[in-house]
Amino acid sequence: MGSCLIEQYFLRQGGAQRSIRILRTNRRIRLALMMGIIIVVVCPSAFSEETAEDNLSGRPILRIEYHQSNVFDTSDPATSSWPYRWANAIHITTRETFIRSMVLFSEGDPWDPAVAAESARILRSLDFLNPVFIEAYPEAEGVIVRIRTHDKWTLQVGVKFGIQGSRKAFSLEFDEKNFLGWGRGMKLEYQKDHERSTWTYIYSDPNLFGSRWRGRLLFANSSDGQREELLAERPFFALATPKAWGGEWNHWRQVEYLYGEGEQVAGGHRDFRLLRLWWGTRLPAPERTIRRLSLGFHLDKREFRDWRWESSPTPFPTPDDVTISGPRLAFEQVEDRYRVLTGFRGFSAQEDIAFGSSFRAGVTVSMPGFGGDIPRLVLDGAWSHRVQKNGWLLMGDIWTSGRLDDGSAANVVTGFQAAASQLGPRGWQLRLKVEDSIDLDREHQLTLGADRGLRGWDPDTFDGTGRAVFNLQWRTLLKEDFLSLFSIGIVLFADAGKTWGARFGPDTDGIRFDAGVGLLADMTHVGISNVLRLDVAVPDDGGGVTVIVTSTALF
Repeated sequence: MGSCLIEQYFLRQGGAQRSIRILRTNRRIRLALMMGIIIVVVCPSAFSEETAEDNLSGRPILRIEYHQSNVFDTSDPATSSWPYRWANAIHITTRETFIRSMVLFSEGDPWDPAVAAESARILRSLDFLNPVFIEAYPEAEGVIVRIRTHDKWTLQVGVKFGIQGSRKAFSLEFDEKNFLGWGRGMKLEYQKDHERSTWTYIYSDPNLFGSRWRGRLLFANSSDGQREELLAERPFFALATPKAWGGEWNHWRQVEYLYGEGEQVAGGHRDFRLLRLWWGTRLPAPERTIRRLSLGFHLDKREFRDWRWESSPTPFPTPDDVTISGPRLAFEQVEDRYRVLTGFRGFSAQEDIAFGSSFRAGVTVSMPGFGGDIPRLVLDGAWSHRVQKNGWLLMGDIWTSGRLDDGSAANVVTGFQAAASQLGPRGWQLRLKVEDSIDLDREHQLTLGADRGLRGWDPDTFDGTGRAVFNLQWRTLLKEDFLSLFSIGIVLFADAGKTWGARFGPDTDGIRFDAGVGLLADMTHVGISNVLRLDVAVPDDGGGVTVIVTSTALF
C-alpha cells in the first residue's frame, strides 16, 4: 500500500521514467536504512563496547557514584521474609568513605579502565565485597563512574566445627571482618583441636586512618604456649605503586609434634622468633610487566627443648637450634593480565586470576657478624603460570626453599604442581602435586592424608621426606542460590598418593588409592569462607570411611 501511494505521488510530479528511477533509488535508500536498523537492533555487538570504552579513556572523571547493596535484596520475593530483613537490619553496609579510600582513582583523574579493573580486584580481595562492578558512562566532556558493590555477611557469633577423619576441631567465636562498615577486622575466638586449646584476639585494618598503611595485631594464649604478632606495612598497594616498606614481629612458643599413622609419635617445645624489616621499589619493565626489588633485614630464630617420644619416656633427639640473621634481597615479577572468572573454586563468586607467568626469588645472607649462629645462605623462590584454553583453566607452579649451611644443603624442599579445571557449573578438575627434600630438619616432615588431598585417610597418616598426590574429580551444580544463601553441587572424586623416605612413621608402601563423593557449597552471601566442603571417602584398604568437613578449597 505504501509503495503504491509513493508511485502515484511521483507519477503526478511528472515523467513516468523519471518517477520510476526516483522510486528505485528511494527503494534502495529505504532498504539500506532498514538493514541498518536490523544491524543495530539484532546485532548490537557490531558496535563494539570495547571501542566505547576506548573512546572514554583519558576523559576526566566528573563524578563518582557509589551504590552499596546490603547482603540480601529484600525487594525480591525470595528474600523478602523476616529472616532476610532481620539479617540486613543488623548488618552495617560498607561505608562509602571506606570504599573511596581503597580505590585507585578520584574525581578529576583521567578515566583508565585498567585502573578501574585493579580497583575492583582490591575491593574483592577484602573477602566481604563480591561481586564488584566499576563502570564509566559519558557525560559532557568527561565521564561519570559508578561503583557497585554487594556486601557479604561478615559476622560470625557462635559455634564452628571441622572434621578430617578422626580429627575434630570446634570453636566459639566472635568474628567480624567489616566492623561498623569500616573494613576493620575484629576476632575473639576459643578453639580446641587434637593438639591444644587456644584463645585468640586479632585486630586488623587494611587501610589505617584512610592511608595506604595496613596493620595487624594478634595475641593468642594456648594450653601449651603463647603467640604475639605485630605487622605494620605500606605495601605495593597497586601494580603501579613505586615504593613499599614495613616491618613484622612474631613470637610463637608452643609444643610441636611429629606424626605417624595419624597419631603423635614425638614432640617437644619450640620457641620461634621472626623479625622482618624491608623496603621495596618498582623497577623499569616492559608494558604490562611489573618488576619489584626489595631490601631488608631478616631475623629467624628457632630454639628447641624437652623433646621425647610419645609412647615412651625415652628422649627424642632434639632438633638443632637455628639462628638466621642478616640482610635479605628479593625480586619479583608479575604480569598485568588479570581476569575475573566464575565457576572455578565455587560456582558463582567472582575470582581474580593472574594469567601469564609470575616469579619471585629471595636470598638472606646470615653471618655471625649480623647475629647469626654460623654462615648460611637462605634461598627461596617460586614460579607460577596460568592460561585459559577452550573453557579450561590450566595452572602450573614450581617452588623451592632451603639453606646452605657452611656450603652444605639443609632443609631443602622443592615441589611442583600441575592442575586443570573446567570452568562453569559442571566439569572435571585434576591436580598432580609432588614435593621432595634434601636433609630435612628433624622437626619437619612431609606427611600425607586427608589434609593433603589423600582424602581416604586421616591427616598425617603416612610419613615421608617426599610425597606425591593426584586428585581427579567431577562436579556439577545441583541448585543455584539455594534459600538465597548458597549454591550447592555434588562432587565425585578419586585420589592416589605416595610418600617415601619415612623417618617417624610408616610410608605408603607403594601407591594408595581412595574414592568418594562430596557436597560443595558456594557461600554466595558469606564472606568468612567462599566454599564449604563435605567429603566422604573410602580407602583402598577397606578400613572404613573418612569424613571431611572444611572451608578450605582443594584446588
